Amino acid sequence: MVPESLTDQPHDSPSPALEDFERVVFDELVPEFCADEKRQCNPSSFKKESVKVHETDARDFVRAWKGGLLSHQGRGLYRASRNAASEQFFWTGAKQPTPRSFTLWIEPVITVGALARLHWDYGWPKELIGTQSVDWAFDLVTFQPGAGNEHIAGEVKKSVMEIERLLLFMRQFGQNPDLEVPAAGPARNAYMKVAALRARHAPLFWAVGPAGLSKVFRVHYGSLDTVELIPTDERELHFA
Repeated sequence: MVPESLTDQPHDSPSPALEDFERVVFDELVPEFCADEKRQCNPSSFKKESVKVHETDARDFVRAWKGGLLSHQGRGLYRASRNAASEQFFWTGAKQPTPRSFTLWIEPVITVGALARLHWDYGWPKELIGTQSVDWAFDLVTFQPGAGNEHIAGEVKKSVMEIERLLLFMRQFGQNPDLEVPAAGPARNAYMKVAALRARHAPLFWAVGPAGLSKVFRVHYGSLDTVELIPTDERELHFA
């Protein structure tokens, strides 16, 4: 049975898309996550108030889920065809008391929704899309047939502010190849994206946020190891 809607949507009652999403969360994702006894989690310890997903992201996630873009690897871990690592959808709390509390992790939800957009909206075959690049630099990747490097390199953030901060840092590091590597935080996260673009020359970078937020860039690689993000439109995302 699906609990009452706990999302942040301004609806008197949950939309069909949100109801479908909650059904997947409570009836499938939570039990599969708790099935790993080492986690010491129980469905009763899930923080239901953490299910705050925009209707657009909920609809796209369910499209990917029902459309078979993910396969369950056991222990609440999931993979798409070109994943370099498995995805999970929950954060666990403190080890004590038990059962441990756990919450929904929003970024992987948006990431999986983006897989649905790539496959059904932009025509990418299932076997050429995935999440997590080989070096963990990118959340979302596509490959041309037979290619070893990414064609679309994507990053997912859970807020507009995080997207804007990421792009600001990426432009700084792209224009200044000799800048010192940041020790941690959002700056280091952005640096690793630019370093991976330099290493593998993906032609497209896709920044994905909540509620269908999408910023697409052509990547220009300069002769002095500079990396420039040139805004373009979503037509570039179509599989050729």
